[in-house]
Amino acid sequence: MPIVDSNALAKFYRCTQNAPLGCRKPIETTEKIPGAKFCLECGFPTTLPIQTELRGSLGTYRISEILRSQGMGRLYRGTQISNGQSVVVKEYLLPKQYFNAVEAQQRRTALSQVAKGNLTTAKGREFRLVSPSETIADPLSDRVYLIFSGEIAALPTLKQTLRETGAFSASQVRQVLNQMLQSLHFLHSQPSSFASVAIGTAHGNLGLDSLLISDGGYGYVYVCDLASWEQLFVPAPRQVLLPEQDLIDLGSVAFALWTAQEMSSGSDAPLNPREAQHWPQNDPPLRDFLHRLLGLDTPFNSAAEARQALIKLPQPETAAGFHGNFSSESPAKPKSRKYWLLSLLALPLLGGLLWLLLPRSISNSNAEMANFKHLLPSFADVNGIGPGQYPYTGEALGTWTIVLDKKPASDRKMRALLTQPKLDMAAIFNYRTYAPQQSPLTEVLEANAKANFAIGSLSTQLPEGLIQETIAYDGLLVYVPAYKSQNLPSALQGKISLAQLQQIFTGKLTNWKQLGSNFPDLPIKPYRPMEPEALRLFQQKVLGNDPNLIAQFSKIEQRSTFNTLRSIAVGEKQAQKTEAGSISFGLLTQTWDQCKIYPLAIAQENLDPVQPLLKETTNGIMQPISPSDNLCLEKKPLLNISAFHTATYPLSAPLIIAYPRDNNLPGNVSGPLFANFLKTQDGQYLLQQAGLVPLQTPPKNYTLSSSILNR
Repeated sequence: MPIVDSNALAKFYRCTQNAPLGCRKPIETTEKIPGAKFCLECGFPTTLPIQTELRGSLGTYRISEILRSQGMGRLYRGTQISNGQSVVVKEYLLPKQYFNAVEAQQRRTALSQVAKGNLTTAKGREFRLVSPSETIADPLSDRVYLIFSGEIAALPTLKQTLRETGAFSASQVRQVLNQMLQSLHFLHSQPSSFASVAIGTAHGNLGLDSLLISDGGYGYVYVCDLASWEQLFVPAPRQVLLPEQDLIDLGSVAFALWTAQEMSSGSDAPLNPREAQHWPQNDPPLRDFLHRLLGLDTPFNSAAEARQALIKLPQPETAAGFHGNFSSESPAKPKSRKYWLLSLLALPLLGGLLWLLLPRSISNSNAEMANFKHLLPSFADVNGIGPGQYPYTGEALGTWTIVLDKKPASDRKMRALLTQPKLDMAAIFNYRTYAPQQSPLTEVLEANAKANFAIGSLSTQLPEGLIQETIAYDGLLVYVPAYKSQNLPSALQGKISLAQLQQIFTGKLTNWKQLGSNFPDLPIKPYRPMEPEALRLFQQKVLGNDPNLIAQFSKIEQRSTFNTLRSIAVGEKQAQKTEAGSISFGLLTQTWDQCKIYPLAIAQENLDPVQPLLKETTNGIMQPISPSDNLCLEKKPLLNISAFHTATYPLSAPLIIAYPRDNNLPGNVSGPLFANFLKTQDGQYLLQQAGLVPLQTPPKNYTLSSSILNR
């Protein structure tokens, strides 16, 4: 188990949250009293004010925002003033309540050795170890800092990701293990020069909070918060760090990811790896491997040995995609002469079908490829913009705000890529949001100097005086839990009509049994999301902007999309008691890649239902997802681009840039120019990766320009 417990500080302070590092009160104190050093409530050191500058040996760093508490410190985002490069700052505290002057100086000295160790070498980066570039330890300050170059140190932890996405699939767990064992093998083979700071050769603090992951559970796993420096700030004796304990802790991490144990740890009966019934049954080889890693069976002697065993594990047998009984007869053996003759007779028919279908498919593919190739390649190829500040706006809980926080390219957020699209040109596009009562469109019209243009999903006609330019397509997904025991997706046959949605979200239908005898006798629990953009789209597309229907709709219980998704994902057995009959909807960018829910196909009047998500079969054919699919075990679904382009999916909407028609206003120029950046090949690819439907579809093997990747 991790040896660092940030709650160890709680006994020194009367924090109402019993967790002073993660409490909001110190932040609120600095907001109320600029310059305040200690929390008004308990006396714990406050957070650093924005724009604080920290001077180190390699440069000066300016704080831009606080990110979160993590381990024994607090994380901030900042920039190195000399070159504008992003950094992450980890702040540690040495309060006099539990460190005297001698102890504090010992810890400053020990921490200053961390950045000088071998983990900062270029070789270390190959093994995803998040190592600081320098330490700032002023002997007169009770705060010390580690500086991390780039954005990797700001990635979400595995605990955060687990809470958002639910249990990892067996294949995802295998990927995490493979990367982590490689990292541990490198770490455990480090020379003993770390002995002076008690680092030894072990991580010593391995857990869901000390591992970072990119791309929502499908990317790289990074190791951070080694015990060698984290335990310096724990008011307790240091513990001996053993490599063999790292392997056991990694086994605990893998068990938690596979079972979502962390999500249910607060229950009366938490999952126990010693209990056979608490293990998933879909990958017995992985289960047996984790038994050894946890020490429940013959333990591994090293991380290298464990990794070799992992690589050699057989893939789990699965019956996915097959129906009926399996025969002992070899699959390659013809079952009878009759079937062989029928196969021969079918060949001409198959050939005819291919003759009819392939030319059209190839033609469409070639046309899409040609259209995409006509776009400018990257941001660097867009001309017509001069240096200056170009503020723009959108809704605080809207699609564009969500998109800017996505990381579709390496570990950089869209916000970082789009604030200054051309690095050789000081054209700065600053995004700001307004409270719900303040319309972004009104702001563009009335105060164009504060907001040149706005980005959002088009749900109503634009006010006079504004022009729109479409940059992608957005929409809503209507979803129900993907529980197999209370199988709403199957009962609904994977679809729902606009009329049924209208009845459900105005309170006219209250039990799923009312939809038919094949439905479970289960109360319908509809939830309205909190996001205004999603609500407006639903009111337009489903309720027809009818004031009477909207009045009934407003009585439906409201819950944020994040909380709804999290509630559905929290341990299936526990969640089914409260969430089995739930139904909700959310913006495309928030919901399209969540595997614990099933997005329903939408039927409009007498037309066939349209499924917004597609899957690729083993032979490369695209087809709609179905209730029989296990979305957590398969590749991420793909957006049904054609259905959004043609608006045959009833809940689609264009994502637009709205800018002033008046050519005397700055937004008349900056709005279309910003659209030009997003309409490049790189721009359309980034929007697609963020969960939007692009105007022009990038090819599967598309690679971003080096000017984006090398930022």
